[in-house]
Amino acid sequence: MARRKPDNDEDGGLDSLLDTMFNVVGILLIVLVVVQLGVQKAVERIAETSAVDPAALEAMIKRLEEAHKEKLKVETSIDELNPDESKLEELLKRLQSESVAKEATLVGKEGELKKALIAQKVQEEAQMKAGENKKIREKLSTDLNSSLEKLASLEARLDDSKPRAQLPPKVVNLPDPRPAPEGIKEAVFLCVNNKIYPLNPTELREDAKKRSEYQLSRGLKKYVKDPAKGVDGEEFVEDFNQRVLQDDYFKAEMYVSGRYPRLRLTPRESEGFSIAEIENPRSRFQKLLLMTNPEKYYFRFFVMPDSFEAYVAVRRVSDKANYLSGWEPQAPDWKYTTSVGGKVKFGPEPVVDPNAPKPPPKPATPAPKPNVLD
Repeated sequence: MARRKPDNDEDGGLDSLLDTMFNVVGILLIVLVVVQLGVQKAVERIAETSAVDPAALEAMIKRLEEAHKEKLKVETSIDELNPDESKLEELLKRLQSESVAKEATLVGKEGELKKALIAQKVQEEAQMKAGENKKIREKLSTDLNSSLEKLASLEARLDDSKPRAQLPPKVVNLPDPRPAPEGIKEAVFLCVNNKIYPLNPTELREDAKKRSEYQLSRGLKKYVKDPAKGVDGEEFVEDFNQRVLQDDYFKAEMYVSGRYPRLRLTPRESEGFSIAEIENPRSRFQKLLLMTNPEKYYFRFFVMPDSFEAYVAVRRVSDKANYLSGWEPQAPDWKYTTSVGGKVKFGPEPVVDPNAPKPPPKPATPAPKPNVLD
């Protein structure tokens, strides 16, 4: 094979370079043309869209004028907010005078408001009282009508009833206080539950004294735990009352009174003499009177508030039998009490001061006797 010449090789490379350059320039020219065409269209479109609207222009001018006016107002406000010292003093004085006037006005209005509130409250209270008074008047009217009806009914019953026989008068002697005669003994009666109870405390006292001394001797260690404190009265009385002490008409209950035991007597409800028994000539009470000598005994009556009628009945019978009598009214809660006596004492022994002055001697003349008769 024959070799190519070098000259032929150089001419072929230059042709290739020129072809490439022309191709690039052609492409650039085409791009430039295309771009030029796009720019022209864009300019035309912008020109079309940027056309000026007269109405929009006029509106824009108005907004501009309004903005200018607002600017002037703001400038004026700024001038008012930044006055000089003389204007500021005048402004302060005007504000102070206005504040004082407003304060005085408010005080006056406050006083008027308080007066109005007080008047309103008084009016409401008056209306409330008027309503209450109306209810009270209505109730009183109803009660009055009811009372008138009851009165008319009672008057009708009274007209229809037969006249009752007049009861015999009850005779009560006027009190004539005086002491009992010499040598006469006392017989005590208790008027309670509208009955008469003969009272003989001597036997109950003797029984209580014997029982208490025996109880203390058997239970000395139980009731005297500390010799310095003596007998425990509360425990002693509690044990004593566990066994009933009574007679035909009364029950006796022991209680502590200082250092001493005492008895409180309560009538037995199943016993006692009723008014019918007192007035019956053949009753036990009449027999009891026949067995008692009016020259050796006088009667003393303790009368409770619920038994005055029984007292009047028994006084009528005893006065008819020539017995001297006296009576003492008592309170509703009154109880007959008596001492026990004997050796039993409660608590520690009292301390005797040897230097204490002796009590004055008793007077030679005896005290006057109490008034027990009426």
